[in-house]
Amino acid sequence: MMLLSTLLVAFLLGEMLVRLSGHFDKDGNFFVGSFQGYPYRVPLHSWEKKIDEYREIKNGCVIYDPFLGWAPRPKSRSKSGFYLQNGDAIRTESCDSVVSKIPGAGVLRIAIFGDSFARGDDVPFKDTWGHLLENNLKKAGINAEVLNFAMGAYGTDQSFLRWRREGYAFESRMVILGLPLENINRNVNLARQFYFRNAGMPFLKPRFILEQNELKLINAPTPTPDKVMDIVRHFDDWEYSKYEYWYDKDKYQDGVFLNSKLISFCYSFIKEKRWKKRRADKKDLEALGLAIISRFKKEVEAQGKEFYVLFLPSRENLDSKEASFLKRVEGVARVVNPQDRLLEEAQRMGLQDLIPYHYSAKANEIVAGVLTDFILKRNQ
Repeated sequence: MMLLSTLLVAFLLGEMLVRLSGHFDKDGNFFVGSFQGYPYRVPLHSWEKKIDEYREIKNGCVIYDPFLGWAPRPKSRSKSGFYLQNGDAIRTESCDSVVSKIPGAGVLRIAIFGDSFARGDDVPFKDTWGHLLENNLKKAGINAEVLNFAMGAYGTDQSFLRWRREGYAFESRMVILGLPLENINRNVNLARQFYFRNAGMPFLKPRFILEQNELKLINAPTPTPDKVMDIVRHFDDWEYSKYEYWYDKDKYQDGVFLNSKLISFCYSFIKEKRWKKRRADKKDLEALGLAIISRFKKEVEAQGKEFYVLFLPSRENLDSKEASFLKRVEGVARVVNPQDRLLEEAQRMGLQDLIPYHYSAKANEIVAGVLTDFILKRNQ
């Protein structure tokens, strides 16, 4: 009896400690620090708030796009003044910048596709590696023009789709896909909040699936903003929910024992370790990513253009030599890799200063320099 009483007191003290250490969000999710306990709740409150904000802000830099999920808004300017898009939604130094579909005689036109690392987020346009590349080539005697079609939060799939819909029409001689390794995670994602809970993008995206080794596009066109909340409120009923890689139905299931936050915390900790171990095997993600890049390259080269992949390492994997996916990409496309030059600079100025999250002006300069050297050698 004494042992039972002791265990009960210990349990109650543990329960109280966990509850005092944690907090609930507005959707009923329980966190201790950044760790989330089961059962998960879909973040409907923040999701709906972002949809409402999108409806209210008529001149934001991002718009819903039925083909891409979201896209840069043509002729838009961010509050910071860093991001300006012209009428073709290309990042430029002026909203009024006009780019002809056909480049002028003797112009080496280069088109960039990718995510925020390719777009050059968190630095002014003049410090982006795309703009610096154009300046470097001009100084070397090459009449270059670099067009930046990259967009924040894009997966490789969306980058490819944007080239297919818009980029090819601009007759670029070279197409460069900026590739952080993390992007393969986005290719298997439909609703960004399931992959990244605090995502600012409330729209749903298209994705490719592999059927008999062939790419098939699903969720295209994407649901309009007015339909998103109904889909996520009844996500299990959505026809494409089974293709959301980062949604695990079991994590959202109620259980009587989970009312105890101590039990929930312990149970969640054990289950999350097992879940992450299963997710560590990225063979399927790599296979899809490789298929998308291969198709991208094939369609670019079918137009007589050149296709290159630019590896854009994040702070987390800058010093990693275990990039198995990158090695596989090198088997199907020419890869330009600034990793060594970035590592050298990180040792001098510190990794946090070089890559605070996105690339600093110095990191952009290094990437531009590596690309410049590559193109100059290619032109010899």
